[in-house]
Amino acid sequence: MGKVDRDTGNWLVTYGDLMTLLLVFFVLMYTLTPSISDGVFKDFIDYFQKNPGMFDAQNVSNSEFDVPADSLDEMMEDRMEYWQSFSDFLESSEYSSEVDMEISRSGVKITLSDSLTFESGSSDLLPIAEVVLGEVASRIDDKVVEIEVQGHTDNVPVGKASMHKSNWHLGAARSVSVVQFLQENSVVNPDRFKASSFGEYSPLATNDTASGRRKNRRVEIYLRDILLNNNLDSRSDIWF
Repeated sequence: MGKVDRDTGNWLVTYGDLMTLLLVFFVLMYTLTPSISDGVFKDFIDYFQKNPGMFDAQNVSNSEFDVPADSLDEMMEDRMEYWQSFSDFLESSEYSSEVDMEISRSGVKITLSDSLTFESGSSDLLPIAEVVLGEVASRIDDKVVEIEVQGHTDNVPVGKASMHKSNWHLGAARSVSVVQFLQENSVVNPDRFKASSFGEYSPLATNDTASGRRKNRRVEIYLRDILLNNNLDSRSDIWF
């Protein structure tokens, strides 16, 4: 499984924002609540004046706060174990040969073969696919802040009998089917999901052989986990 980056400094940006909001909140409460004594208000303001660096997270080290770095590492390790147990479950299942799972500091990547998920040229989920996706959905909790599903195909043109115009359309329809199922069977908000299609243009293997084409026909599910990676300021970060 992937290695975990131990960089834990980015939480200070959020911490600084929180302190700023607390100061604003207290000032408002003082303004609206005359019963708060001037002495209490002065003590509160004096505290922030004596600690100006609190609002500049880039200039503050972890050691200046009484927040043990070990606790952050422990949360990350616990989360790694959470996903590792699911990976072990998939590896011991009857469909292990059709599912691959990777864990990295960005999150979790689950790859499903098209033989597990769809009939040829179709975007309707197979019953066994719903079983596997149900297991995935049950692991998606509030720590998973983004779920992206990518549809991939081989380079064989879709048949005339298919309802899909091209491999672009087929990949998109398949990713939407998976997203819809996961969204309906998980507890997180729908705005955390997104679907995309790469068609035939992001192959894992050559399309010149049957085995290569079979490997290229797949659905990839990316789960961005906030406890595996605390640097979520940019959603354009490259995964894996």
